Amino acid sequence: MSSQPPAGFRRSFRLSRRDKKTNKSMYESKKSEMYDMADVPTYEEVTPYRRQSGAKHRLVVLVGPTGVGLNELKRKLLICDPQHFSVTIPHTTRAKRNQESDGVEYHFISKNLFETDIHNNKFIEYGEYKGNYYGTSLDSIRSVLSKNKVCLLDVQPHTIKHLRTAEFKPFVVFVKPPTVERLRETRKNAKIISGKDDKGSAKSFTEDDFQEMVKTAQSMETQYGHLFEKVIMNDDLSAAFSELRLALKKVESETQWVPVSWTHS
Repeated sequence: MSSQPPAGFRRSFRLSRRDKKTNKSMYESKKSEMYDMADVPTYEEVTPYRRQSGAKHRLVVLVGPTGVGLNELKRKLLICDPQHFSVTIPHTTRAKRNQESDGVEYHFISKNLFETDIHNNKFIEYGEYKGNYYGTSLDSIRSVLSKNKVCLLDVQPHTIKHLRTAEFKPFVVFVKPPTVERLRETRKNAKIISGKDDKGSAKSFTEDDFQEMVKTAQSMETQYGHLFEKVIMNDDLSAAFSELRLALKKVESETQWVPVSWTHS
């Protein structure tokens, strides 16, 4: 399989613990004050919802700690059915490289325009790396959904609440790691991708990475578990992929419970 990701497929804006320690200038996900004030009630009135033929697909949001396998799962979905699944094309202020095309790898925009869009809350996640902005816009999600495709998005869990709208009706999947002992067995020869740039670099997992992955997953589940509709343990990638694929088929074909507010927009 080619090491080049499909067009528009990029790592999300998250950093491994190692990156955070070694380079403070790397971008991290940022939030606006307006977003910080948004909250999700613990109790919500729900109603049955079934996607009608021709209606836009629900947004599929994947969350989980760095190294758990979100990119691999997303990549497998894109490869198995590229006509059905798609990903957003990020925005950046960095210069376009020779082999790149605007709107394929990235939407290349000016720093001024990017900062205006930040101010107008047009980004669901954004960050800065080596003086350049990178971000995922709400419009890039809309663009995928308007083509009658399932949009696959992986974000930091604090952004989920801003996607929980009648427009996107997100189906949130939490991918969690198995125990540290099991990670040692299964990830011994695997690589962790550093998501600090669009190129990324692969390094072997360390014991610290395993401990951090499990600890972060527990923290995510404690804080955001009420927003997760499906929890998948990625002990074995093939099994996790099969479980995810089945869950996404059910989302499209079966009745689901969703907040009442999503059906009365």
